[in-house]
Amino acid sequence: MTKEEHVRRLAEDPVYVIMGEEFSLGRKNREVAKELLDAGVKIIQYREKHKTWREKYGEAKEIAAMCEEYGATFIMNDSADIAVACGADGIHVGQDDAPVPLVRALAGEDIFIGLSTNTIAEMKGALADGADYVGFGPMYPSASKADAGKVVSPEEKAFALHFALPVVTIGGIGRDNIGELYKEGFRSFAMISAVVSQPDIAAAVAELRCACR
Repeated sequence: MTKEEHVRRLAEDPVYVIMGEEFSLGRKNREVAKELLDAGVKIIQYREKHKTWREKYGEAKEIAAMCEEYGATFIMNDSADIAVACGADGIHVGQDDAPVPLVRALAGEDIFIGLSTNTIAEMKGALADGADYVGFGPMYPSASKADAGKVVSPEEKAFALHFALPVVTIGGIGRDNIGELYKEGFRSFAMISAVVSQPDIAAAVAELRCACR
């Protein structure tokens, strides 16, 4: 797939799963990745905050290869060097990470870049800096990210619905509220616990997709 095709997928596929072993009921990342891919998940972000560089690289390289085999999009969180080294399709950074222009210089033009945003000003900044998509939220309070920031306002949500870049919503999204956001017009939902913390990942994915109709 081309970079443009991966980015288009972000604007159309509702299920964007963020991996993290601390939320995975004791399952290892490789095991979770296989379950996600077998369940039809096409967008996976690898996010590990407490592992060594080599541990993250080793896992990310294997999972990136699995995603390529399944025709899925693989996104590396934070680390531009690991994203390049493991052959990731994209990289996602936060407001306190390396700025998008620097990530672009390090990663090159073939990797798409996402930026976490919480305000209208941050969304505008992402566009100006050349990001390919934005993560936007939290939509609701989240237990999976301690530093998620304030829940977005109605004005910020209205702006995001008509933003020039694909918007991936995040923060407290799950089976009970994803349908409401879909009806409002949002089309992509980044989730951690709603998927990887569920005993039956395939069933969780199916329920989330069913709610987005």
